[in-house]
Amino acid sequence: MQPSKEREASDGDPMDDLDDLLDDDLAGGEGDSGSAASAASDAEGVSGTSQSGGGSGGGRVGLDGRWFSGKAFLVALVAVALGVFAGGAIPLIGGTIGSAAGVFLATFLVGLVFSARRYVETGIAGAAAGAGTGVTSVLGIGFLPIGVDYLQQWGLPLLAVGGGLGLVLALLGHYFGRDLRAGLTEDVSV
Repeated sequence: MQPSKEREASDGDPMDDLDDLLDDDLAGGEGDSGSAASAASDAEGVSGTSQSGGGSGGGRVGLDGRWFSGKAFLVALVAVALGVFAGGAIPLIGGTIGSAAGVFLATFLVGLVFSARRYVETGIAGAAAGAGTGVTSVLGIGFLPIGVDYLQQWGLPLLAVGGGLGLVLALLGHYFGRDLRAGLTEDVSV
């Protein structure tokens, strides 16, 4: 940590220390030469827009944020929704297994297409799809009052298991898609 940041960090909030370390790490460890960039990044704050009015996407969270991008989340959510729909429509294996395969395939394709890491966005989209699939599969089986009674008794564990499974499948799919992208774009040495 830089001496000027040590004085600022001693004000009390430990999250400021962590935030400064992450800023330094994300900036590539530029040291003192990156202090102007770090100050500009601190001025932008969490919203992703600078105080001078330009929302060019240099922030951490926002439309084009480094940590969470609204555009990437929307693309991942649409891709996962289409994957769940297409996977659930497969004859003989559709339903839960087909929807899970759809989440994996959709996030694999998102990882293959995006050049940046978007694990947060695909993870949230996958968890939402998993939880939604769990609830709709219970409501779609049998008589509606029985499904509602089952959800009253086991709704939260069902959401947790479905969301957790969707999260794991989404993260694995995105990882393997990025891995294939790295393998396809890397130069082959002979």
